[in-house]
Amino acid sequence: MSVMPETLLRDVDAAARQADSVAGSRDPWLRVTAIAVAIALVLAFRAAFSAYFMLDDFGMLAIARFLDNPFEPFWHNHIPGGLYYRPLGMLFWWLSERALGTDAAAQYLVNLALHLVGAAALWRFTSKLCESQWAGILVAACFACHPIGFGTTLWLSDRFDLLALPLGFLGLHQVLEFSRSASSRAIWLALPLLSASLLSKEIALAFFASSMMLCLCADRQIGWQARFRACAILCVPIAAYFLVRSVVLPNPSAESLFSIKQPLHLLADGLGHWATGGFDFLTCWQRLGGWKKGAAFAGVSVVVVLLLVSTTRPWSIRRKNAVLAGLSLCATTALLQWPLLGNFSVRISEASPVLDLVVNSRYFYASLAGFLIAIAGFLMPVLERWKGARIGIAFASALLVVPWLLSDQNLARRYRNETHKQQELVEAALASIGKSRLPATNCQIYLLDTQNWTFGWISDEAVKATYPDLARIESCLVQTEHTPWYHIARRDSIDPGGLRPMTLVRGQDESQSAQRIGRGRFLALNLDDDNGVPADSQALFLSWQTGRFVDVSAEVREGRRTPRFACNRRAEQCPK
Repeated sequence: MSVMPETLLRDVDAAARQADSVAGSRDPWLRVTAIAVAIALVLAFRAAFSAYFMLDDFGMLAIARFLDNPFEPFWHNHIPGGLYYRPLGMLFWWLSERALGTDAAAQYLVNLALHLVGAAALWRFTSKLCESQWAGILVAACFACHPIGFGTTLWLSDRFDLLALPLGFLGLHQVLEFSRSASSRAIWLALPLLSASLLSKEIALAFFASSMMLCLCADRQIGWQARFRACAILCVPIAAYFLVRSVVLPNPSAESLFSIKQPLHLLADGLGHWATGGFDFLTCWQRLGGWKKGAAFAGVSVVVVLLLVSTTRPWSIRRKNAVLAGLSLCATTALLQWPLLGNFSVRISEASPVLDLVVNSRYFYASLAGFLIAIAGFLMPVLERWKGARIGIAFASALLVVPWLLSDQNLARRYRNETHKQQELVEAALASIGKSRLPATNCQIYLLDTQNWTFGWISDEAVKATYPDLARIESCLVQTEHTPWYHIARRDSIDPGGLRPMTLVRGQDESQSAQRIGRGRFLALNLDDDNGVPADSQALFLSWQTGRFVDVSAEVREGRRTPRFACNRRAEQCPK
């Protein structure tokens, strides 16, 4: 009896897996599962459709309103501080602002749609990587419903991540095609997709890392020369990105990340904070209660058992590729986050504010997808050959997804309620400003007594983003007793003397405190309590009283009321 050659056995096995994958794609239960997950996610998300904007959301909308040319961010600094180059993301914000304006429900719908598109792209990639449509749908379902993905979707400002992720996975899908067929066409198709992802957010560098991993670990019949050539091609857009970025973002304030700690110290703290915070966000243990903890524990236990069984199975090239592609995506994400996370921890507890849960989810968005891909790759042999394992992993996924969705629903409600605090203040400010007479020059508007740090942080952008007649207030400076993160205003020149009681952050150096954007400027200003309010000031002072803003300008000018201004920036940036 003759024995089949090893290569023939391998070809037969691959053909069988491909046939299973094709049959799986025709399985009606796949569509039913996908539709059910999408409907469940929309139901969990529904509270967000009555939510308002929060923090940087106002900034993105305000910047879009000041941009007459939506392509300007490709060659001009477009986010204050000189840290980020995301021109495609800003173009998408411009399009959504022009199309939807300040309709918050429509903006949230855009975010949810992008998240679902990202989950679909992840499904497509994982299905091909693991040669199993069911592995793809389960990974996509867990990604879509996990509180990390849900929290990232809730904050409108995380739209950069939501845009970068599907583009990245579409690019990875083409790279995977190259790793199995040596198709040069696939690499050239991957290039614009990965580049578009990178222009959406720098987190796309993780997709380039995963792409190079797939190229280097390609099937044996692909020569090393072709593998290295593909990696070299993928390096071209990365080099171009950093070259253009260095020209467009010359602002030295980007160096401030390294001004508090030494780079190695920052790296160690950043990776440590990412790992501990990532564990909290991944397990969601603090956010589950009652039976939901038991269900999640049971689901994780089933997965762990199947992982232990999988350790006894042989490692195929494609299984290794799946695990390495997922882990490289996850690990590179951690490396990209360390400069920011080195300065603060993102651990969560039962008492964590809803803003922390939502805003910090973005640090783990792409890494969650990579982690799930790695798990699917590790489980490939038992899922391929053991029907009981497929049933078990489907059951475990259900045990996890249901508690996650309930946690998501609660998160959406809490976040909506938090945004309503902003909405009350912003709408009252718009109403009061609309009734007030504004000075023709050196227009300043002070919104006093709000006692809300989030509003104080974004008061200027909030008014500029939502005021119906932008031309009327685009030259005004708006703030509470605490200077916002930045102002955005139309000012051709700055008269430091006319700013009082405000001052330029870096002394009288306008070049270091002003950055052009469209027809406006980003202004880095502070409030100086020692200067006080000039006697001839024409500033408008509005006090928050019983749910509305009341004009107290006369009291301030006559000395019957003295606003107490505070500097919230680093000590070296505060007035001496």
